Amino acid sequence: MTRVDLHIHSTASDGIRSPGELVAMAGEKSLSVLSITDHDTLDGIPEGASAAEKLEMEFIPGIELSVDLEENALSAHLLGYFPGADIPVLCSGSHSLGKAITYVQGGRSQRNPRILEKLADNSIHIDMGAVQLIAGGDVVGRPHIAEAMLNAGYVGSMNEAFTRFLAKGKRAYVERDRLSVFRAIEVILESGGLPVMAHPGYIEMNREMLRSLFKRMKGYGLAGIEVYYPSHTASTMKTLKSFAQEFELVITGGTDYHGRSIEAVPIGGTEDGFHIEFENVKDFISLCRDHSRR
Repeated sequence: MTRVDLHIHSTASDGIRSPGELVAMAGEKSLSVLSITDHDTLDGIPEGASAAEKLEMEFIPGIELSVDLEENALSAHLLGYFPGADIPVLCSGSHSLGKAITYVQGGRSQRNPRILEKLADNSIHIDMGAVQLIAGGDVVGRPHIAEAMLNAGYVGSMNEAFTRFLAKGKRAYVERDRLSVFRAIEVILESGGLPVMAHPGYIEMNREMLRSLFKRMKGYGLAGIEVYYPSHTASTMKTLKSFAQEFELVITGGTDYHGRSIEAVPIGGTEDGFHIEFENVKDFISLCRDHSRR
């Protein structure tokens, strides 16, 4: 059986490996399909696609958009996949997706200084220049701030930075502007993509509320659900599979690899632990292949 990984992050957002490095690592593990899905940016796609082409690896351009759920004012993530896309056109920013990326990145840029102000109120003084140097790109987020806190000796780990200061409800947390999940689905579809709900196990809803959400998202054009995910329990996956079957949604999976030491699994997973078999997501891969031939 061959393995795939449909959810990973590069240095274009908050990962620590370049797109080329990720593709090389995937090649060493003999992954048959790979997708780079950076947070709110497509900047890593050209390098990743080029590296994958050289290895003759099937590569699906992707993105992970930050979204708001209208229910209970919760936030979540929506994956967008663009099989067969013209990479220069996709990354040009001249369509709905480009405008959406500009909007959500603006939300980040307004949020970050406010986070640093709150940290300063707690006697933690972090310079934005140091954070931007860590990020090394246009997408600057909380993981980069956490790393700056770690480097400056204010915390013993990035996990501590989040649990004490940066996670929702903690002392330095700041909300930011996001697209609604329904508008994000429309944007992905308008840009020729396939919208997939990322790691629904993180969404703080009971079964019936989550079912209702998927029903509404299906009406807007949701294509799939990320069922296979490191922190999803067997029970969670069973529930999500039942929703996929009920609403005729394809099943996907990924490691959400960023390259950080606190992560549960490496890119592609492990032989004897969590991983995603091609067979388990074959309907999604088939949908991508059909989509790319249009």
